[in-house]
Amino acid sequence: MNVRHAVLLIVFLAAFLTYLDRVCISVAASSMQADLGLSPFQMGWVFTAFYVAYAIFEIPASWLGDRWGQRRMLIRIVGGWSIFTMMTGLATGYSNLLIIRFLFGAAESGAFPTLSRALSRWFPSNERGFANGLMWTGARLGGAVSPALAVLAMGWAGWRGAFLLFGAIGLLWVAAFAFWYHDDPAGHPGINAAELEKIRVGAALPPAKSEPLPWKQLLLSRDLLILCATYFASGFGFQFFVTWLPTYLTREHGLTLVQSGFYAGLPLLAGAAGCACGGTLSDWITRRSGSLLWGRRIVGAGGFLLGAVGFFAAVSARSPEFAIACLAFASGAHDLTLPVIWATCTDLGGRFGGTAGGWMNLASSLSGMLAPVASAGLSQWFGSFHAVFWVTTSLYLAGALLWLFIDPRKPAIS
Repeated sequence: MNVRHAVLLIVFLAAFLTYLDRVCISVAASSMQADLGLSPFQMGWVFTAFYVAYAIFEIPASWLGDRWGQRRMLIRIVGGWSIFTMMTGLATGYSNLLIIRFLFGAAESGAFPTLSRALSRWFPSNERGFANGLMWTGARLGGAVSPALAVLAMGWAGWRGAFLLFGAIGLLWVAAFAFWYHDDPAGHPGINAAELEKIRVGAALPPAKSEPLPWKQLLLSRDLLILCATYFASGFGFQFFVTWLPTYLTREHGLTLVQSGFYAGLPLLAGAAGCACGGTLSDWITRRSGSLLWGRRIVGAGGFLLGAVGFFAAVSARSPEFAIACLAFASGAHDLTLPVIWATCTDLGGRFGGTAGGWMNLASSLSGMLAPVASAGLSQWFGSFHAVFWVTTSLYLAGALLWLFIDPRKPAIS
C-alpha cells in the first residue's frame, strides 16, 4: 500500500467515527426524552445546540488547521469530540445535556475542512475527487451503521453506555494518528521518491507562516459563495437522516425501535455508495472530457436533481419499505455531489483550502441549526413530516441550479 493510501484509510476512519458519534443520538433520542423528561422541542434544541457551536467555531478551527497543521488540529478535534460523546452519556437533565452537545459541536468544528485539507496535501489534483469520495464514504458508513450499533449497544449497556463506548473508540484513533501521521509527505519515513513526485502534481502547499489570510478575497469569492449556498441546501436534507428519521419511521409507519434503527441506516448506506461513486465519476468525466469544469458540474447538478426526485416521491409513501426506498435513493443520488463539493472547495481555497472548507461548512452548520427545529415545527403544524420533504425538494432543486454557475477553475486566492 502506498503511504498516501494509508493516509486515506486513517482519514476514512476519522470520518466514520465522526458520524458514528453524531448519529447515535438520533436513535437514543426517544430513550433520552423518556429518562430526562424532554419534550420534542427540547430534543430539537439539543440537536440544534451542536450546530450552533459547530457554526461559531468552524472558521476559526479550520483556519488554525491551515496555520498549525492538520496533525495538531485533528488530535484536538477527534480527542475533544470523543470526550464530549462520553459526557453525553453522563447527562442528568436538559440544561447540562444542552451544554454538553454545544461543547461537542465546538470540539468537532473544523473536522472535515481539516481532513479534506490533509488529503489535498497528500493527493495530486487528479486524484482528489476519489480521495474526498472515500472520506465521505467513511462518514456515511459511520452514519449508516450507527443506528444498528447504537441499538445493540443500548440493549447491552443502555443509552448512557452506548455514548461511553463510542467515545472511547475515538480516543483509540487519536493515539494511532498521533503516532503515525505527518503533515508533510516528504517528512514521512515510509514515503519514496516516486510517490512523492506523484503527490506533488498540483500540490496544495501550506501558507507561509508569515502570510496573512486574505479574508476579503476568500470570503467574497463569487464561486465560493455560490458553493456555500449549495452546501446550505445540502445540509437541510441530510439533517433529517441524522435527527428525525427514526422518529418519522416509528410515528408515521409504526415501526419498533429496533426496526427503525435498521431502516434508518439504509439512506446513509446508500449515501456511502453515492460518495464512493461521485468522486470517481467526476474524475473520470474530467479525464474523458478534458474539462474540470464539466467533470465537477455534471455530477454536482445531477446529484441534487436526482435527490430532489427521491424526496418528492417519499411524500406519497404509504409503507415503510417504499418510504425508505425513496429516501435511500434521495440520499445516494445527492451524496454523489459531496466529494465534488469538497474537491472544488479545496481547489478554490488553494493554500487556505482548510479555511475555505470552514467557510463552506459554516453554511451547512447554519442549515443544521435550522433543520432540526424547523422539521419539528413543520411536522407538528402539518401533522406529518411530508412538509419537510417538500421543503427539501425545493432546496435540492435550487442546489442543482446553483451548480451551473460554479467554476472550479478559478481559485479564490491567487
